[in-house]
Amino acid sequence: MKKVLVALLVASFVAGCASVNRQGLIDAGYTPQYADGYVDGYSAGCHTIGHPLCQFVRDVSRYERDRQYKMGWEDGFSIARTDYAAVW
Repeated sequence: MKKVLVALLVASFVAGCASVNRQGLIDAGYTPQYADGYVDGYSAGCHTIGHPLCQFVRDVSRYERDRQYKMGWEDGFSIARTDYAAVW
């Protein structure tokens, strides 16, 4: 029973910030620029909250000049922090 509980905790930890499907965002109608920002922001949000498998990613030049990338990054960052916090 203890092993099952540990396995479930590890699985929820990893799933808390699972990778985001860029193509799925584009298929849902988001621009490629927004999708790129969302994927990067999601990874950064998970990293910031403590997920060991995610990296902080932000293309600074795109963030400063591309409104869609910036909006996607900020949305992804916020959602990731909420998703990951909900697991714990």
